[in-house]
Amino acid sequence: MNTPTTPTPGNPSLLARQQTIENALSAALWHTRHGDIHAATGRAVRAATQLKQACTELTTEGVAA
Repeated sequence: MNTPTTPTPGNPSLLARQQTIENALSAALWHTRHGDIHAATGRAVRAATQLKQACTELTTEGVAA
């Protein structure tokens, strides 16, 4: 039986992680459209960091193909 994992500070659920990444990308686009390239870059870097962390965790857990 598949049971959802409970998010913890060190191990957020996949859905929570996806939401964080999507929010960072959305914020980056918003800042880009409003001419604030520095804030946009910061949000894009945050999203990239989250993606890298997710990939690393999935690979070490043996989930990634």
